[in-house]
Amino acid sequence: MRARVAWWGYAAAAGALALVVVWNWIWAVTLRGPVLYGEGAVAHAAILARADAEYSNAFSTRAIEPIFVAANYPPLYFHLAAIGDDPFVTGRTLSVIASLFVAGAIAWRARAGGLLVGVTVALAWIASIPVMQWGAALKPDPVALAFTVGAVIVLARERPNHLLAGALIGAAVLAKPTALVPGLALFVYVARQDPLAALRALAAGAVTAAAVFLLTYPPDEAMRLHVIDWNALPWRPELLVGLLVVAALVLAVPIATVFSSRSGHGVVGAYLVGAVGVLLLGGREGATINYFLDLSAALALAAAGLAPRLALTPLYPVASLTQLVLAAALLNPFMGFPSLLQPTGKWGSPERIAYVREFVPGLVLAEDSGLLLATGREPLVDDLFLWSRLYGTGRMGDRLLAAVRAGTFDAVVTEVDLARVDLGPGYARQRWHPDLAAAVLQRYQRSNLTEGLCAGPFIWCQRLYVYTRR
Repeated sequence: MRARVAWWGYAAAAGALALVVVWNWIWAVTLRGPVLYGEGAVAHAAILARADAEYSNAFSTRAIEPIFVAANYPPLYFHLAAIGDDPFVTGRTLSVIASLFVAGAIAWRARAGGLLVGVTVALAWIASIPVMQWGAALKPDPVALAFTVGAVIVLARERPNHLLAGALIGAAVLAKPTALVPGLALFVYVARQDPLAALRALAAGAVTAAAVFLLTYPPDEAMRLHVIDWNALPWRPELLVGLLVVAALVLAVPIATVFSSRSGHGVVGAYLVGAVGVLLLGGREGATINYFLDLSAALALAAAGLAPRLALTPLYPVASLTQLVLAAALLNPFMGFPSLLQPTGKWGSPERIAYVREFVPGLVLAEDSGLLLATGREPLVDDLFLWSRLYGTGRMGDRLLAAVRAGTFDAVVTEVDLARVDLGPGYARQRWHPDLAAAVLQRYQRSNLTEGLCAGPFIWCQRLYVYTRR
């Protein structure tokens, strides 16, 4: 009886949080603009993909030659997001559908524990911080996750479908290359039991990848440069440590449950190993909470497999509920809800779009290029973080610096005071190389500071700094 009461309480809280999450996802779709940094680069690549030009830095949909197009993902998600009039709508909708599919797979796997337990575990996954932040992102991560979880589910059946699993992993890798790590873990698991089945799965993955390339963008030197070379950013242990701390904070209960029950075996166990591998890649510059999306899904699937046992104890729902509420209080990304910490995953205010549309006309260099796309303008530079990282390692020329020094832009829009960028958070310093910040300050002066973009009474408050030509 106590266990059932605990589960009903957990279900009510998880359901309420999941409702808030899905409501914000729907709002984000209707926004037709960015909520996370980096979405502008994906939207821009999707627009260019309509002309098969996502990997060309010399192509523009308007009579403007771009200076830097990031496009550092494989072509699948770009071409999917390009369907329809607005990639912010299409791509975000695809991410929401993919996230809901994963939640459905978790509920289905937990069905042996009863409807209450199965639905609650799925709702709690939706309400978890990684999914809150990234479940509706205009990024390939949710779609790659859905393909990977689909492969795990078909391999976990009594009669595994190795061909379908291989095809799904092939599609996942063509959405986001880090899916190769869980794919490799699943391949090793299958190969140990049935080497021929593993080879059939590998062949299915290769055929799927070839078909995707044929239908989207065949591999060439430009793709290799964008997807492979430009993703080879430095890996630093201190960056990984921070990510591990956050992962432990928001996933401690399922981690403890899986280890204490020794349930990390079988197909889901192999996926768990691969998910840990993805997390370890999070020491790479630019990595954030999306690097443990796979881990959150693998742990949820593992907990779902324990559903009949978990249904009998109040400990799991009480502990999970405590963690869910604490994590949401500390790290929720939504602008309308206060959070006690200031994560990079905090969603941007919609007022930013209106402000740039109304008060910042002309040709603009924007830290968040999605603001320009949302106001009907194509960015000359769609990812300042990646440009700065490549310039800092000598792999990018100084064409952008020359354009800034020449006053090519009518204005520069930033999220940090460039005169004090060296005192700003780490992500701001990564986006603004010192040479670029100095060039802006030399040619432009700060003319305005946007007020009123604060979220709640706590720490997070977002500002836009506008610089105009001297």
